[in-house]
Amino acid sequence: MVMAFTAKHGQPVSASEIVMIGPSFVDDLLVPVEQEMRRRGAKVIRFADADEVRANPAPMASMDVLFAVGMYPCTRELMAAAAQLRAVISPFTGTEGFDERAATELGIVVGNGQTSDNYNSMAEAAIMLILMSLYDVQRTQKVLRENLPRPHEAELNARTLRGKTVGLIGFGKINQSIAAKLENWGVKIQAAVRRQPASVPSNVTIVTLDNLLATSDIVVLAVDLNASTRGMLNAERLEKIKPGAMFVNVCRGSIVDEAALVRLVKSGRIAALALDAFDTYPLPPDSPLRDLPRTILTPMIVGHTQETTAGLPVAAIESITRVLAGKPPLYVRNPEVLPAWQKRWSKAG
Repeated sequence: MVMAFTAKHGQPVSASEIVMIGPSFVDDLLVPVEQEMRRRGAKVIRFADADEVRANPAPMASMDVLFAVGMYPCTRELMAAAAQLRAVISPFTGTEGFDERAATELGIVVGNGQTSDNYNSMAEAAIMLILMSLYDVQRTQKVLRENLPRPHEAELNARTLRGKTVGLIGFGKINQSIAAKLENWGVKIQAAVRRQPASVPSNVTIVTLDNLLATSDIVVLAVDLNASTRGMLNAERLEKIKPGAMFVNVCRGSIVDEAALVRLVKSGRIAALALDAFDTYPLPPDSPLRDLPRTILTPMIVGHTQETTAGLPVAAIESITRVLAGKPPLYVRNPEVLPAWQKRWSKAG
């Protein structure tokens, strides 16, 4: 169902050209943006994927804004060929397909949809997965649904979160929100980061990645997928994980060696697994992940709430409109480009 959107004060965007790229399953987000930007006077060209772009590449050379799902391959070549391109914006948080370094060097701002509802819902979902795994909800549901004998107390696998060490790989908005929400849960929180944050909450300790894996009862992965993180958790590194730990991934599958995860769950080294991201999606029917015990698998939507769905189109419309008026989008991935960008486009906008 396509969500209706009506702006009370729509700012005209003259005859600007916006290219939108995204498959039909994200129409609930893209269509309201498309309709509203057209209502404001923009020319909007919609493509489903790279194949459609290759069949009709002309609009790519004259676009002012590229609004595309984050996995779309937005290359240096593509951006360099678009002389009037001001911004590349993802409706979601992820921008793994965008060459952000090239965009910065070309004077193009990169934006995304990192709304507070977006990252807070993902943080809540990650905590939910942790609790579902700790309390072995799948097994207890199975007992009831299949009329199995009630297990004896000694057979129960449930564990409390209190007293555990939670390791956060990355300390962006999602993991910051997790840390804030767990502040009074009686847990020890540690984080592994590539760059030291400007500030660290008092309830979080910064450690190395290897230390985090070796000492955390629960490991939560929430980092961007890029050249430096792709394959970061390879088989050798995953072997360092604390015996009996739980592993949760709510970002991107290509950061983790899935075959190594399977081996570690089967051996019992990883006691519980929760994945909302996969190296290949849709997850193949014969994927060994499907048959693992104590494993929760969700189709890359675990944190997609009604609040997030309602807020992302509004943020996207605002960001695109701001860009066409010579102002930065609401959420900027490459802020270092802004001084030169604003000098060029604030007059044109």
